[in-house]
Amino acid sequence: MFAANGYADTALSDIVAETAITTGAIYHHFGGKKELFQAVAENVEKDILSAVATAATSKKYPWDQLLAGVSAMLEHCTAPDVQRIVFIDAPTVIGPAAWREIEMKYAFGAMQQSLQTLISLGQVRPFAADPLASILLGALIEAAHSVARSEDQARSLKEAREMMRLLFESIKTT
Repeated sequence: MFAANGYADTALSDIVAETAITTGAIYHHFGGKKELFQAVAENVEKDILSAVATAATSKKYPWDQLLAGVSAMLEHCTAPDVQRIVFIDAPTVIGPAAWREIEMKYAFGAMQQSLQTLISLGQVRPFAADPLASILLGALIEAAHSVARSEDQARSLKEAREMMRLLFESIKTT
């Protein structure tokens, strides 16, 4: 319901009617509408991470896995439900700083691990993996935001993929 109507236009009573869960149960498990929304938003982040992992495991080599994951994240973020929850409502409802922490919680580990693997293989310049992951993930999240806000998402997605590929190529050693 949050994806279809947005946070502001989704009443707790609508959720109760749609799901047959009592208001008391929602308050007991989540504390309220905002906390329920945060749980939904975190599930969307988990779905994005799952799509990234699926794309990455379809490739044999770590570098190709990284680029496949980047591409999958950008593509997954073109879905209207992801856009509504992740790019429109979550920063406002949860707060920009708290939402940034959630984004980093789900995406940072995967990015850091991929980069650490590539650094240890000598395929990426020997930067410290944590700040490198943070910087590249920040660029990737902003690219996803840009695609989500674009009037021409197909063109924007294609361009964002190419820009991210070039950015990642700049840290490659070979």
